[in-house]
Amino acid sequence: MMFYPYGFETRIAHHDLGTYRYTVVWLDEDIAAELPFDGQPRLRITGEVADVPIEGAWQPSRGRWYLMLGKPLLKAAGKGVGDEVEVRFRLATPDQLILPEALERALDADPQARAVFELQTIGKQRALAHRVGSAKGPDTIAKRVTEILDALVGRDVPTLSRLRLVVPDPVANP
Repeated sequence: MMFYPYGFETRIAHHDLGTYRYTVVWLDEDIAAELPFDGQPRLRITGEVADVPIEGAWQPSRGRWYLMLGKPLLKAAGKGVGDEVEVRFRLATPDQLILPEALERALDADPQARAVFELQTIGKQRALAHRVGSAKGPDTIAKRVTEILDALVGRDVPTLSRLRLVVPDPVANP
């Protein structure tokens, strides 16, 4: 078990935002008062929920903060909405990014794609890394890496269009 400076017990809950329903844990109010939310509304963390590792961010909502829990974490913990869980965490470096091995290798092999990848915000880089990291099988991983490389060189990839990647114009920048 790792040491985490913050910890509390809470229940897993649903949080409805518009048409979306998230499974979350709400941050303990006493701990929230200690954290530096005044400098930034979201704080990235690494930690554990019910002894299962998690990386995420405390997200603001009406004066409170929540941490989204994905289905794989809930399944690994054997937990669901209404269950009591222990949450332990530490603040993470906001710009920390760990790339999945397949994406790292692909970017290392393609300096142009690497350069364009590094033009993206840390949030967009994290979204691309998550897209590869959440794939279950080797075929899906390969497909997603290919899609990312295509998008980074300016090809239209519908599954990534919502990210609005910054891609230099090859005509203006030969």
